Amino acid sequence: MESFEYYNDFKSEEFKKIFTEYYLGEGITLNKDTKVFDEIENSSKKAGTKCVVCKIKDKLVGFILFRIVKMRDEKKFFKYNFGYIEELYVLESERNKHIATKLIEQFENYLKQNNIKTIILTAEEKVYDFYIKKGFEEDNSMTCANELKCFIKTI
Repeated sequence: MESFEYYNDFKSEEFKKIFTEYYLGEGITLNKDTKVFDEIENSSKKAGTKCVVCKIKDKLVGFILFRIVKMRDEKKFFKYNFGYIEELYVLESERNKHIATKLIEQFENYLKQNNIKTIILTAEEKVYDFYIKKGFEEDNSMTCANELKCFIKTI
């Protein structure tokens, strides 16, 4: 049976292992001297990035990195807060067991507790169908810096 927990040990060997595998799936090889884990830790401290992991028998098998984005206009008249999924990954051997869905649900519960009603993410084509099945819709009104398609969901 899987368990879910908030996690912040981004330099642990178990997190490095799963994150390295995630990057390999994206075609990115991490060097031993990579600073990516420092960057994740700094983002956790400065931008409020949170992480929920899924464990099965004490083995980390998936994670979701997310944060609340607080947007304000120049004159601070309007404000809009939303949840942003930075990364979502489940080990290939553990896929099709609804783990990614449950990780998203953990995030949605966090947002509901913080009175946030919108989730935004960017996605590559290979996962469009997954997010659409989870209630996300493509949103062409936004331009994303990473040039990926933007998806939005109201909870």
